[in-house]
Amino acid sequence: MTPIDAQTVSIAKYIVAAGVFVCVALAPAYLAAKNGKAKYDVMRIRAASWLFGWTGIGWLIALFWAIRK
Repeated sequence: MTPIDAQTVSIAKYIVAAGVFVCVALAPAYLAAKNGKAKYDVMRIRAASWLFGWTGIGWLIALFWAIRK
């Protein structure tokens, strides 16, 4: 059995961090779909999340829009 070196652990950490980032970035669109929003609204929320999500405020607006009834 070979020991795991530091480079492999570092790569694994970056892969996990990227996966968490993608899940968080797509959360508004997922919540909109689960809350029964219309398909057009889900597409608009997904677009807003991708286009304005990098600001943080845009992502929060998309999240609020997704969970609003």
